[in-house]
Amino acid sequence: MIRIASAALAACLIAGCTSSRPPLPTDAVVRTTAPRNHESAITNYFDATVRGLDPNRELVIGTPQRGACPMGANTGGYVGWVVPVEYKTRAKDSSTVTVTSYFFWFSEEVIRGVTRRMELCP
Repeated sequence: MIRIASAALAACLIAGCTSSRPPLPTDAVVRTTAPRNHESAITNYFDATVRGLDPNRELVIGTPQRGACPMGANTGGYVGWVVPVEYKTRAKDSSTVTVTSYFFWFSEEVIRGVTRRMELCP
């Protein structure tokens, strides 16, 4: 009986040791560098995609934050940066302000995606 219990304990210890392997270099998260010209890239994006330039537009551009979404689907496993943006427009009478939130996903200086919620990956 003691032999069976000892053998079972040894098997559990061996199984526990083999299942917790050290992280491989391929498991490491690789992050691109933070975008430096993100403000001009975001402004250019809205200038190019919104019909007609709105003189009542105000962009509140946040600072780049570490994103958790993979940016290199076919080219590698790296993550980029996300920049929160509030797009504010005022009605002609200036009493009503509409605020729309956007999240710009960057890989270095390139916009890789735009979402309306931060939890959604592009």
